[in-house]
Amino acid sequence: MKKKLSVWQATCIITGYGVGSGIMTLPYLVNRAGLVWSALILLVAFFFSYCMHMMLAELTIGSGHGTQVVALFKKYLFRGKYGNIFIIALFVLTALVITTNLAAYVAGGAEILESAGIPPLAAKLIFYVVAAVVVFFGLKILGISETITVAIIMGIVAVLAVASLFNLSNPFVFTTGAPNEILAFFGMAMFSFVAFFSVPQAVEGLEGDPVKVRKAVLRGLGLNLLFIVVIIVCALASSARITELAMIGWSEGIGLWAQIFGAAFIILAMLTTYWSVSLALADILREQLKWHRHLCWVVATLPSLILVLFNLGSFLEIMRIAGGLIAILIALLVVPAFHRCRKENGKLLLPDALAAMPIQVLVLVAFLLMAVGSAVDI
Repeated sequence: MKKKLSVWQATCIITGYGVGSGIMTLPYLVNRAGLVWSALILLVAFFFSYCMHMMLAELTIGSGHGTQVVALFKKYLFRGKYGNIFIIALFVLTALVITTNLAAYVAGGAEILESAGIPPLAAKLIFYVVAAVVVFFGLKILGISETITVAIIMGIVAVLAVASLFNLSNPFVFTTGAPNEILAFFGMAMFSFVAFFSVPQAVEGLEGDPVKVRKAVLRGLGLNLLFIVVIIVCALASSARITELAMIGWSEGIGLWAQIFGAAFIILAMLTTYWSVSLALADILREQLKWHRHLCWVVATLPSLILVLFNLGSFLEIMRIAGGLIAILIALLVVPAFHRCRKENGKLLLPDALAAMPIQVLVLVAFLLMAVGSAVDI
C-alpha cells in the first residue's frame, strides 16, 4: 500500500504544530531571562523534547495501527477493573487541554486580522473557517497543506532575517534575569517544541516505519529549533521594541513592508498548529466515541471558536494555561507508559542510551518544570 505521507510531509506536520506554540513569545522572554541562560536552556529543551517525542512515537509503533494518545495510555497504563474510569477522565482532560490550545490560536490569529482593519467578529470567523476547512479533508490534505505553509514560513523568515542585517539597532545584552524569568523562559522554550499530538499522525502517515519516523521527529523538532534561533537573534537585534509577539516589534524595526510579512508569519504559524492539533482531537474523538468523521470534525473545531467569542483570555495567558496542562498530562503518563512498553516489546525506536531509566526520570522532571514555568508571573 502506498504511504499516506512522505517523510517531509510528516516532518512538516510536526514542525507546523510546534512553530506556532509559543515560539513568537521567546524573544520577549529571552530579553528578560538573559542570552547566556537562554542559549543553554534551548539546548536542554531540545534534548528532552526529542526524547519525549521519540518515547511517544515508540508507544505508537508498539500499539499498532494509528493509535491516538488516549488509546496508548489505555493499552499501557490504565488496565484492569477500573481502567475505563481513568480513560474517561483522561479523555475529558485531553479534550479540554486541546480545545484550550486551539482557542489560543483562534484568538491570536483574530488579533492580527483585527490589526489589519477587519472587524473583530469577522476576524474570528475568517480565521476559524480557514483553519477548520483543511482539517475537514483529513490527514493527507493536512500533510500537503503543512508542507506548503511551512515552506512559505521559511521564506518569510529568511527574507526578514536578511533584512535584519541592514537594520541592526540593538546591542546584545548579556545580563542574567531573575530566577522566575529564567524559569518562565524554560517553560515556554519547552512548550515551543511541543508536538505531542502530531506524533501519532506522523507514525500513522508513515505506516510505523521506524527509520522514517525517527527522521521525521528529528527533522521536525530541528526545524523548530532553527526557527527559534533565527527569530530570537533577529528580533532582539532589529526590533523597534521587544513585544510579547516577536514578529510585531521585529517587523516594526525593519519597515512597513516587514510588518505585512510579520503578520503573515503569525497567521500561518497559528494555522499550521491549529491544523495538527484539531485533527488530533478529531481522531481521538472518533477513536473513543466511534462517531462519524464529520461530527468529530465539528466537535473538535467549533468549541475553540465559541471560547474565543466569550473572550476567554489573552493569547499569552491561554498559552500558559495550555502549556501547563499539557505538561502535566503528558509528562505524568508518557514516561511510565514508555517504561512498560519497553518491558513488553523491547527496543522499537529509541536508542538504549536515551531510553535508560535516568533519562526517563530527567525527561519527567523537565516537563514538570515546564508546567511550573508556564504558570510563573514575570
